[in-house]
Amino acid sequence: MTDLDIAGIGIWSPFFPDWPAFCDGINSGNWHENAPLQPGLIPSRERRRAPQSVKMAVEVLDQACSMASIDPASAATVFSSAMGDMQITDYLCKVLVAPPRLVSPTRFHNSVHNATTGYWSIARHTHAPTSAISAMGYSAPMALLEAAVQAAEEDTPVLMVSQEMAAPKALHIICPSDYPVSLALLLTRPGLFAHPLASFQFGVQHKSIDWPGLHPDLEEPFNGNFGSRLLPLITAIATVGSQRSRPPYGFEFPLSKSSCLNISLKIKENIETHHE
Repeated sequence: MTDLDIAGIGIWSPFFPDWPAFCDGINSGNWHENAPLQPGLIPSRERRRAPQSVKMAVEVLDQACSMASIDPASAATVFSSAMGDMQITDYLCKVLVAPPRLVSPTRFHNSVHNATTGYWSIARHTHAPTSAISAMGYSAPMALLEAAVQAAEEDTPVLMVSQEMAAPKALHIICPSDYPVSLALLLTRPGLFAHPLASFQFGVQHKSIDWPGLHPDLEEPFNGNFGSRLLPLITAIATVGSQRSRPPYGFEFPLSKSSCLNISLKIKENIETHHE
């Protein structure tokens, strides 16, 4: 198995706008009701035109980079979503079934699956490699595996983002997502940053498994959201004090019906300094 560090985390949903708020919710049960989404990296004019999917990703990517004090231009990016921007997909399907079939150029521009990576590259003036992955319910762990392999093999920091929007009624049957969520991890080789939040080893195994359970407070809002599949890993890092389970922290995330991603997590002793 290969070792990597988690040097930064970004996270957003209507219930937690950032990492400190998520940690507070996990450890004390204090959750937001309608957290704002105003990614400062996107200029106000572009922000008005950018869809929620783009805003979510840019926000959490910026949070992860800020936590590690890293220049985003030095990090590759792996973006994942099972369904892309479902609101735009729903809009396009509705518009194209009846005359005059006139599609908004802006919405069409934002409908492509890798639109978010383009916005991020422009906002941060970065020419680093970007990837966009879609593997339906397996998208999040697939993206984590891709980002981990890149970080290990290329010896470069890699930003990984997993997200999913709330599904419109027509798509709810195949993606029963009631609330949006987006999370980002900054993966680096061991020792690149002095104070990573955690380190982990990863590997792939041919094995059929179930998804790890979500925190009880997150089960109802995010159980049907494919972008929330990695929340158990993030929750383990966020949990502090006596509430934290004993190591080792082992996770298995399905990559298909017959394979899984194994994660052995070690949380750094300085983790509580990120909760301030």
